[in-house]
Amino acid sequence: MAALPAPAASTSLAATLARGFRFSWPTVLLLAAINTGIAALLWVEDTRPFWQPLVTVQLYGFSIAYCVNAASPWDKSRPVLRLTAAVAAGALVGVTLTILVKGYSWEHVTTRAGIFGWNVLTAFGNGLLISLFFYIKHREMRATAALHRAEAERHLLAKQAIEAELKLMQAQLEPHFLFNTLASVQYLTETDPRAANRLLGHLIDYLRAALPQLRASSTTLGKEVGLAEAYLNILRMRMGSRLAFAIDVPADLAAHPFPPNLLISLVENAIKHGIEPAADGGTVSVRARREGAVLVIDVQDTGRGPAGAARGGLGVGLANVRERLAALYGPRAQFQLAGTLPAGTCATLSIPVAAGFRTSDAPAPDVPPPVSARVLPR
Repeated sequence: MAALPAPAASTSLAATLARGFRFSWPTVLLLAAINTGIAALLWVEDTRPFWQPLVTVQLYGFSIAYCVNAASPWDKSRPVLRLTAAVAAGALVGVTLTILVKGYSWEHVTTRAGIFGWNVLTAFGNGLLISLFFYIKHREMRATAALHRAEAERHLLAKQAIEAELKLMQAQLEPHFLFNTLASVQYLTETDPRAANRLLGHLIDYLRAALPQLRASSTTLGKEVGLAEAYLNILRMRMGSRLAFAIDVPADLAAHPFPPNLLISLVENAIKHGIEPAADGGTVSVRARREGAVLVIDVQDTGRGPAGAARGGLGVGLANVRERLAALYGPRAQFQLAGTLPAGTCATLSIPVAAGFRTSDAPAPDVPPPVSARVLPR
């Protein structure tokens, strides 16, 4: 005959009893201190030595703590009822241990049954109050942890929504930009083949920089600068003498992590609201520097300034920049838009330097020269 498996109830009982011995030393020391304080209060009216109430209270206290720990009512249904039952069981275990440890005879117990009963009732009341205190603290900790998790999930969803909105905007803007550029290539093919070839090369550079970032959640400052430079090269050929640009980004900052398509959004805004509406055009400057633990990016134009841009409407581009910064970095990132003299606008982006990222005061000999002061005239 095949052996029958052991009943699951016995396994569950053993696990419950073993769970009662799981503890942390800070909790044990705290309970011992509470028990000692209660024993000191009882000793005020007790003529016996202090160790007598001390041993009694410690036996009651740790018996109740063991039963509550074994029952573990915190995550179960009807936790207060389970907690009360565990405290009652602990008080009964405590009086039993007190009788055994102190070696009281059965006659002594029966003649002083009222005192022992009062001790059990007192231990139950004190143990229930202390256990309820720990239960309330446990619920507060769980509620705080749940709130933090919900907040983290909300920020993650907000970040994902902003990234999805950005990709949707790119999907809407890229075809317009590409069609206009291809139309310019087609026109230059008939009028100026060499210029058409240069424009086509810039378009290839732009696509080579832009396409890998469509699926990327992060990139580097160097790649973003390369994308912006290719974009500006294309627009410079389309706008002719009305556009010039300058890029000044040290090489030791090129590898710094950077959100994709954030810099190009500022450059597009400078062209759309600063340079294109100005009769004489202007210059767009892109500069990066590190100030302590902050990476600062400036995108400046010499167009018609923030007042004129406000009349033309900044659209959702800059609002998207602010929302992305808030989702990615919270209050650690800043974005400012200010006018410059004699005319123009400067958009300043400040983000925290990535952990572990280091730059040197002077580039090493094998580091390529920085992307510095590259000015293409109008």
